[in-house]
Parts: sequence; C-alpha cells; structure tokens
Amino acid sequence: MSYCVNCGVELDATAKKCALCDTPVYNPLRKEEKDVTTPFSQTPVIPTNIKQKFVALIVTYIFLIPNLVCIFLNFFINPENLWFIYVLSSSLLCWIVFVFPFFTKKLHPYLMWVFDTVAIALYVFVFHAKNLGGEKWYFGIALPTIAITSLCVVYFLYWIRQRKRHWTSKVLHIFIDLVIIFTVLCICLYFANHIITFDIFLVLDACCLALVFFWLYANKSKKVRSWLGKKMFV
Repeated sequence: MSYCVNCGVELDATAKKCALCDTPVYNPLRKEEKDVTTPFSQTPVIPTNIKQKFVALIVTYIFLIPNLVCIFLNFFINPENLWFIYVLSSSLLCWIVFVFPFFTKKLHPYLMWVFDTVAIALYVFVFHAKNLGGEKWYFGIALPTIAITSLCVVYFLYWIRQRKRHWTSKVLHIFIDLVIIFTVLCICLYFANHIITFDIFLVLDACCLALVFFWLYANKSKKVRSWLGKKMFV
C-alpha cells in the first residue's frame, strides 16, 4: 500500500500521481507492472449520439442567427423586396442536407432522400417565384431535372445497398446517371428554346457518354482496374 508523500492520501497501486494534489508517485520498492488495469477510465466517455446532437444544435443556432438578423434588416433595407427569403431558403436547404441527419439516432438514406428532394424543389421554386418574368422554366426545366436526378439517386442507393460493389462499378454507375440527367435536361432546354444552354449541356452529355464507355471497359478489364487502383491509391 502506498501513500502520498505530500498530503498522505492512500494511493491506488496503479496511480502515477496523487489524485488529490497531483504529486508524482515514486516508490523504489514497487516493481513496474505492465498492462495493469486502472480502477477508472482516464478519459471521459460521452455517447456518440449525444455529441452529434450537441454539435448539430450548435450549428443550428449558427444558421439561425444570420437569418434573424436578415429578417430584422429587411424591415429597414429595401423592405418592398423580401430579399431575406433568399438567405432563409439557402440556410434551410443546407440545414436539411447537412445538419438534420445528425439529429436522428440512425441514418435512414431513403428518408433523407425524400427530405433532400423536397428541400431542393422548394429552394428552386423560391427563385422561380421571386423572378417569374412570364417564364415557365421551373415546371418545364427545373422540376423534370430535379425529378430525374432524384430517381437516379434513389436507384443508386438501392443498387449500392444490395451487395458490395467494386469502386469502378460505382464510378460507371455515376456517369450513367449523369448521362441520363443531362439528356433529360437537354430535351427540356431544347423545347424551351434555351439554345445556348442546350449546346453547353449537350457537350457535357457527350463527354459523360464517352467516359461511360471508358469506365465500362475499365470495369470489365482486371488489368485496367488494377492499374487504376494503383494510380488512384484505391
């Protein structure tokens, strides 16, 4: 049994310093024991879900403060134009996508997919409602693009959760989804007479299609997959 030379408190056999006065413990007669279990944990253990919720709550307050400030300033600065809606909708979208998942005990991908899809659709609609100008770009271009993108994402989630996939298969699937999304967007832009934007996305669609053929070959060839894995450190 050891006692502190400074305050006389009884010490545990594994103590390196006094728990009361932090005086180092030195006993030349005691043999050093390896892998001795300490009577209590040296570091506090905080449940992961509590830490996640705490961080999410702090980030929520951070998002809330500038929105309240913008709402207050909108009464004095350009009050006829409700410009705070842009800040509010952007913050709400970021909060739903990045912060809201931390409030759930278990992450549900399909539930988050629904929330994210609705949030993005409402976010784009805010800009459409504030800048109508007689154009029907939301229902003719934005909404079909959001819908097809959402379907591609949910199918990708379903496909990747079925079994373990090789990383080249995942990349191939992503480029196939991009081809589908860009094709639908090009069709919508063409019928909406947005020719310049149509040309840009047509080029992007062609580039993604070329990459689909490349990754299709890479996914089939073991040598190419091995070479890509070494070059990309995968």
